[in-house]
Amino acid sequence: MRGECHCGAVTFEADAQPVGVINCHCTDCQKMHGNFNAMAGVAKDALTITGPIQWYESSEKARRGFCPTCGARMFKDNLGGDRMMISMGVIAGSTGLRPFRNIFTESKGDWYDPPAEEPPRFDAG
Repeated sequence: MRGECHCGAVTFEADAQPVGVINCHCTDCQKMHGNFNAMAGVAKDALTITGPIQWYESSEKARRGFCPTCGARMFKDNLGGDRMMISMGVIAGSTGLRPFRNIFTESKGDWYDPPAEEPPRFDAG
């Protein structure tokens, strides 16, 4: 798996394939992405990031990686965890991955509902 930001300054490659897609509807993802964030987790030790990635500490538990040139929001690093979350929109080509979980749906905006054919919603708690 590989991908890049909008301008191509930041690229990544992963030697491992993620299992599926998590749709996160939390307030942080809404503010960072303008809506929910679809992302896939990959083992940190299988991921190589090249380029001028900028990290923003979005909470005590997580940091977000973005391109300082074009602003593409690419990664979420849950500190202390062994996986890096990669925003689906920056992955190159077809992934064959499908959503398997909606999380933090109690925080989602009132302007949308996840499609009925999507997987069951899982709320925090």
